[in-house]
Amino acid sequence: MPEELVNQNFQTLLARAVATVAGELNIASRNWSAYPPGHPVVETSLQKLLLAILNLLQLQSPVQIGITRDGLLLGADFAEKGNAVCRIIATAFFERGAGTLLFRQAPGREELQTLLRVMGMKREHIQAEGGIEKIFETSGVTSMEVRGIRYDRFSGTEEAVISSDREVGSAADSGNVWERFVRIMMQGELGLSSMDDSGEFRPEVLAAALNARFAQRMGTGGGLSSNTIRNSIDLMRELLSEKNTSAAGTDNQQASSDITELPRQSGLHAFIAALDPTLRRQILDGFCETGDATDDSAAELLFRQLGPAMMQDTYARAEEYSAAPPLLQGILRKLLPHMLSTYETATAQDEIRDKVRTLLQEHNQEAYIPDDYLLGLKDLLADNPLPQIEKNALRELLSSVEPAAIEIRGSEIIMQLVITDPDGEDAQELIQNLTDLCSNFLELGDYGQVLIILRQAADPALAPRLRSALREAFSQPEFLNEILSGLTVWGRPKYDQVTQLIRVIGAPFINPLIDKLGTEENMSLRRFLMDRVLAFGDAARPALLERLSDQRWYVLRNIIAMLRTLAPGQETDRLRPLLKHPNQKVHQEVIKSLLLAGDPVAHRQLLRDLESSNREIRLAAIFLADRTSSLDMARKLADMLLVGGYSADEYEIKTACVKALAEIGKTEIIPELGKVLKMRSLLAFRTLNRLKADIVRSLERYPATSAQPVLERLAAGKDEVANLAAESLKNLRRSRLS
Repeated sequence: MPEELVNQNFQTLLARAVATVAGELNIASRNWSAYPPGHPVVETSLQKLLLAILNLLQLQSPVQIGITRDGLLLGADFAEKGNAVCRIIATAFFERGAGTLLFRQAPGREELQTLLRVMGMKREHIQAEGGIEKIFETSGVTSMEVRGIRYDRFSGTEEAVISSDREVGSAADSGNVWERFVRIMMQGELGLSSMDDSGEFRPEVLAAALNARFAQRMGTGGGLSSNTIRNSIDLMRELLSEKNTSAAGTDNQQASSDITELPRQSGLHAFIAALDPTLRRQILDGFCETGDATDDSAAELLFRQLGPAMMQDTYARAEEYSAAPPLLQGILRKLLPHMLSTYETATAQDEIRDKVRTLLQEHNQEAYIPDDYLLGLKDLLADNPLPQIEKNALRELLSSVEPAAIEIRGSEIIMQLVITDPDGEDAQELIQNLTDLCSNFLELGDYGQVLIILRQAADPALAPRLRSALREAFSQPEFLNEILSGLTVWGRPKYDQVTQLIRVIGAPFINPLIDKLGTEENMSLRRFLMDRVLAFGDAARPALLERLSDQRWYVLRNIIAMLRTLAPGQETDRLRPLLKHPNQKVHQEVIKSLLLAGDPVAHRQLLRDLESSNREIRLAAIFLADRTSSLDMARKLADMLLVGGYSADEYEIKTACVKALAEIGKTEIIPELGKVLKMRSLLAFRTLNRLKADIVRSLERYPATSAQPVLERLAAGKDEVANLAAESLKNLRRSRLS
């Protein structure tokens, strides 16, 4: 591969690496300004920036990057000229006084932080600390070097301007300096390179053309190009230095006279005087910014020749003075001593006061201002300093203009409008706006504000028709579901407010509550929803009865449980068919409800369940058996104690039977229990003793006259059961005495 092509490919890779560094630096700079130090986003940005710099140094080390207003330079060429990010970074460095950026080695974390800190500083703050070079030196940065250059003397371009400049220079050598100055302006700024060299270059005409060009470019944020300013200022210095040199051999009086007359004779004075003040200020600022210590006398000479009147017109305001270079500020203080008070005492409050005063003058004839408001404005414009608002008052004021506060005030106004004119043509639309605002409050979790509005809407003092319209608007299923949906988001802290909202709205909430219950997975929230339905009492029964056909067993189970709470012992005809439901949890809830009503069908079904071969069904039936006091149910349970073995599963069933028999409390069963107490088993000795212990303790629940003889007989023994019987006997006698 030819060496030239290899070098071209390398330069492309190098430019791409520089653009990557610029991109990561741009992101890191934004994150540095937006997040506090040490934030994960900032740390991630620093890591990416360091990686990009390492990749760049792998290609070339060290790397020197030139800074121009138009982009980043690698040698004489731009690094990706069209890259907007490169242009942003170049502009940022350029505005902060950086001419070149040199990477010697991979920077450390603190060095990168110094770079980002400088990127976030304003130009005047950098100058106050001694310039960008000084900041890097005092910060101990060694891996990078930033050099401050008189950057207004340089401008990058892709066009062949070097040869053109030479041609212009050679052609200009044949004319005087003023003609060269005009050509620079006409060619560089106005694009009139074909102008006749022998034509007349009147200063006023040139200034008028530049003013027009400047006015056209101000719409896009531009003034004169940096290249034009650089060349024109160089020639302005040449005009001054040329005459100053020629006057060196004469006496001081003659030299002073000649130097004073030079700008006028050359056309420079007339040209500057005819410029727009803003454009004139741009050129004069540049004249001082690009000079060095040896140019101070030339600058002072030029500004004295321009005269105090023109300088005051150019720098009439404090902000214009403060933006001027330090050299120019010193000259202005000498030339315009009467302006010192304006330059030194102007504040932001003065500017605001002037703007408001001008605004009032412009609108004085066409705008009506209430007297009270006008008096307040006049107080603000008084010579006395504006009063400072206390922090608490300011915090309260700021909170009043937050979006949430504005929406709250808006809802209050809408409610008052509706109350004032309930029959107006806009009333329905206002009510809809009110519900929309309430929906927004719900999204923000502001249930308290919704509660305030709904209580106002339910106020008995309102006209019945208006109250009905508001109730209908706030009873729409969409709105009610939105209230309930917030429970999943906001959780338990909103339970009380939602409860109050349900009470205010009333019965329209019943069906949405039942619907929500069918889809809610959180057990605590399901319990809350069931309590809210039960709080409606008999008003909820019709809606619950309609849901008995629901195919979801978990919904049906909750419906049956709520019906049993609301109407114990009722609705047996509607519940009895559900005894055949395939789900055992529904089956058990139905039996509970029917047994509460003393339904014989449920009683027979429970006896059949006790005989089931399915252990789970038998166990569930035993747990429900204590809800009936029938003797046949007790005998069935006692029979289950006398059959079967003593495995772990069988022991669980038998001890459940013992507990159920104790709850039933039939004395006729005590002899059957005595039979179990007399049993012996060598293989299941421990399990049988556990069952006997359960029976002994359960005898305390039976009538004392029937249980005491059995306990006395058992207590006469000498085994562990005898000890338990003696203890139960004491408890039984103690309970009889109490």
